[in-house]
Amino acid sequence: MKFKRVIPLMLLCTLLSGCWDKIEINRKAFVSIIAIDLGENIEKQDEFSKVKSNDTISEEDFKKLNVNFGFPDISELGPQKAGTASEQFVKVKAFSMQDAITELSAKTSRSVHTGHTNLLIFSDEILNYPETVKELLDYFNRQPNVNRTMKVVISDGKAENFLKAVPILEKNVDAYITGVMENNSKNSSIQPVTLNEVLIGLFDGGSAAIPTIEFSKEKEKEILFSGLSLVKNYKMVGNLKIEDMTPLQILKGNVKGGKDTIFKNGHPVEFEIRGIKRNLKLIEDKDPRKLKFKIDVELEGQIKGYYIEKNIFSKKELEEIQDNLNDVLEKKCERVARITQEEYGIDVIGIREYLEKFRPELFSRVKDNWDEVYKSAEIDVSIATKARRIGVTK
Repeated sequence: MKFKRVIPLMLLCTLLSGCWDKIEINRKAFVSIIAIDLGENIEKQDEFSKVKSNDTISEEDFKKLNVNFGFPDISELGPQKAGTASEQFVKVKAFSMQDAITELSAKTSRSVHTGHTNLLIFSDEILNYPETVKELLDYFNRQPNVNRTMKVVISDGKAENFLKAVPILEKNVDAYITGVMENNSKNSSIQPVTLNEVLIGLFDGGSAAIPTIEFSKEKEKEILFSGLSLVKNYKMVGNLKIEDMTPLQILKGNVKGGKDTIFKNGHPVEFEIRGIKRNLKLIEDKDPRKLKFKIDVELEGQIKGYYIEKNIFSKKELEEIQDNLNDVLEKKCERVARITQEEYGIDVIGIREYLEKFRPELFSRVKDNWDEVYKSAEIDVSIATKARRIGVTK
């Protein structure tokens, strides 16, 4: 009897439920790339702050952003066609990201969807306006339908210009840039950073390190990664060069591949990194104003190239190469740690995170004065390399 009473209820659930906001997939416009530049009214930023909350305004006077949205050309996709498509772009002028989405909706016949966006490009000029950066990041943080795993880069110059680039082996820009970043298992000189990592870094620690792209000086419209933009308090404070990327990845314990080179007897010895173990620890905390940290790193890899007349089967020769690699990598890592710590005051190594997790009582004492504590801290780096393979030799 009870079962008979349940059947009508089950039927009602199937008849009364439904997808009230359904949109057919062929009526959606999937944004694949967003490029944000400064607009012509950005110089009126000071005037914006004088506007009262109950004043009426003309939105056209506050268009401080130029935003380009890229969409894959779905006409190039299909069962008998390629798996990737070239991109089409729509440019809008706006005073905020939400305004940009609204303006975009007025220019397309489809429903805009940002859940599959792969790449976000900020122009370096935007980072001179921290209040605008805060507004942009607040939008991306609040929206539930934004893809937080999208990659983020800073462009040297206008972001819009990079949308016109001709990528190598790819049909569109976002596939090329994200593909190069995801290929960091072979090239540790490029550090992929997601939107979520940028938001956490700036909201929690007040700083972030974001990859920088530029155009090649030799080949027009060829995109190159030039290093990292260091952002503190929503403003760019400095840069790291491309040669600093591998040491930084080693310090963070994130290196997945790449190589380093030393010269021995006038010949390059190339060491390819295949594995890493990194241990960060606090070794002295008597004076909170002079904390001392130690970073121990173990690297494994193989010798990829040396000199045909040299026999590195010798234990003595191999140990000498490993010692030389240790010295070179320690100097490079300590240099990067010193630059980020003393010159820019940006913790890209994870010192703050370590104290928050493992020494919360100490961090609670120094967090209000963290910038000074971090700059005065001593960071020692010790590296031990092991060449597990030396390649095929006679």
